[in-house]
Amino acid sequence: MRIFAVLCFFTIIFSTCQKPQGTSSTSGASEFNDCGGLDDGRFTIGANGIRLMYGFPIPASTSHFVVKVGDKFASNYGRLPGVKKICTKKKFKIVGNRKFSEMEFKFEGVTITQRLIPVDDNLKEVDSLSPARYYLIEYEFENNRLEPREVAFQLLIDNMIADNDAPKLDGDGTMVDVETKYTGEHVPKQVFLYRKARDLSDHTAEILTAKEKAVKPDELAIGRWPYFHQIVWDYTPCNCPYTDAAVLMRWNAQTLSTGQKRRIGVYYGMARKSNKTASQDIVRLQTTFTESVSMRLFADTAYFDNASAVLSKDFTSRIDQILQGRDVRKVVGVLVEGHTDAKGTNEANVEYSRKRAKSVMDYLAKKGIPNEKVVPKGYGEMYALQNSDAETNGNPKDRKAVIIMYMEQ
Repeated sequence: MRIFAVLCFFTIIFSTCQKPQGTSSTSGASEFNDCGGLDDGRFTIGANGIRLMYGFPIPASTSHFVVKVGDKFASNYGRLPGVKKICTKKKFKIVGNRKFSEMEFKFEGVTITQRLIPVDDNLKEVDSLSPARYYLIEYEFENNRLEPREVAFQLLIDNMIADNDAPKLDGDGTMVDVETKYTGEHVPKQVFLYRKARDLSDHTAEILTAKEKAVKPDELAIGRWPYFHQIVWDYTPCNCPYTDAAVLMRWNAQTLSTGQKRRIGVYYGMARKSNKTASQDIVRLQTTFTESVSMRLFADTAYFDNASAVLSKDFTSRIDQILQGRDVRKVVGVLVEGHTDAKGTNEANVEYSRKRAKSVMDYLAKKGIPNEKVVPKGYGEMYALQNSDAETNGNPKDRKAVIIMYMEQ
């Protein structure tokens, strides 16, 4: 019997530099970069058309990094308090027959180079026409100053597997049910991100922290994206259940002398269908990078009654008008953000916000837009008006779902 290795097709889509009209300035997934024509380097990954990070197949990422040089901070995400936003120019580098993305940032005399390099089952780099299973997500730091510089780094990955924004994770084979931070030798070497808990036969992503060119983080935390994405540096895990899942990795400070370089990296991709070295899954697709997509943006907001996820006729009529006469096959993707007011518990509000996003997704499916093109996310009360009256009575304008639709020109 001949055994075939599992090989997956990867696409990287980078955040665009445009903010659509009609969306809230405080919304989450619709926070487009403000780099003035440059890129911010945030990315989202999919395999075989399956979403492995939030945002895919749309250029709207909710993952980011923070770099610390001395006592100063910078990030490619622009909404962290006291943190400088840094931008870059995206390029695709070709070395021999290998093609990979490379982005360069500069901060406090340090050059930060971000690379996403496709590799195969054996973690070997592949050429631009060959299949790949993982990306080596790599960062290199070089001190360009005459004096030594202390450099530390933090990477946040917002996990979403296919249609599940709350995947269950395990570290080195142990399920993680509550928000947990690992340090030192306890940092897992392998993290599975399940669409269905412990079911490798379903879509499952994988992080490798200690193999080949990976450099094991000093800290790795599994927990709540709504909390993690606001963290600049210091944080305390809540030891509470997580729903909207994310992984936060940190590499502690290292002193670099003039001209000295430091490299870190992890592998992220599609897990095998079993833990065996070889598999009978014979998916074989090419690795491609999406360099540019010509798209048109439509944005709208649906408002809901208290404790309801039922779409109004007014909103569905507006969606009907947007799609009237258009070929829905040209829809690249749709972001749907569910929100609630501040009334009630956070857990209940997260659940209501998800139901609101799902109501929009279900209606779009009836209009011919398949679920795999819709990226739903429930933010709960994260962006709600926060005051005593709003917490008691609720603010009707916070009971909403924001929809952003991307279509080919």
